Amino acid sequence: MKSKKTTSSGKTPGVLAIGAHPDDIELGCGATLSRLAHNDVYILSVIMTSGGCGGNSTERYEESREALKILGCNKIINLDFNDTKLYLQLKEMIDSLERILATEIPSDVEIMRVYTMHNADRHQDHVAVYQASMVACRHIPQILGYETPSTWISFSPQVFEPLEENHLEKKISALSKHKSQSLRKYMQPEHLWILAKFRGQQVDCSLCEGFVVHKMVLQEY
Repeated sequence: MKSKKTTSSGKTPGVLAIGAHPDDIELGCGATLSRLAHNDVYILSVIMTSGGCGGNSTERYEESREALKILGCNKIINLDFNDTKLYLQLKEMIDSLERILATEIPSDVEIMRVYTMHNADRHQDHVAVYQASMVACRHIPQILGYETPSTWISFSPQVFEPLEENHLEKKISALSKHKSQSLRKYMQPEHLWILAKFRGQQVDCSLCEGFVVHKMVLQEY
């Protein structure tokens, strides 16, 4: 039986995953979350909008919850900020994230890492989420930016998460729940495999997800 990992304060390690829209988290760090869940890391996911500009809001809400449950997320919080207009709601997003960190984390869990959007993203909502994350999560030791299709031109990862095939399969299964987005090329399994293989090849691994470092306080071993 494997021993349960704890932080230096004796708590269960946790991560916070933040996305602007339904499917952002799954696309950017879905396989990594599956791997962390397998290792008993507590996972809290926060989606800022219902994604109404990309489909029916209620439908997308349900899709995201089904998908994130497949990945092993312990708690899923769907907020209802205005899709495509998050840059106008920066303070409100910061307030919401700070409130979530203060009230929604179990007392025996310590959030050690944040997965959020990349600051060099061409989607205005994604940049706004990055900005809100950096302020609201300023006391968390590690903040990593994940890859989405709207970052592909400029994305240059510095940190790589090695993956087993079953973690990538979980990501693909999760994304298959987003039926409203199923015709988008980047949602197709072959594209997801190609990207994971490419990121893995960059660091001599089989499969990887890549991340940029927004903040990294190294932990003692």
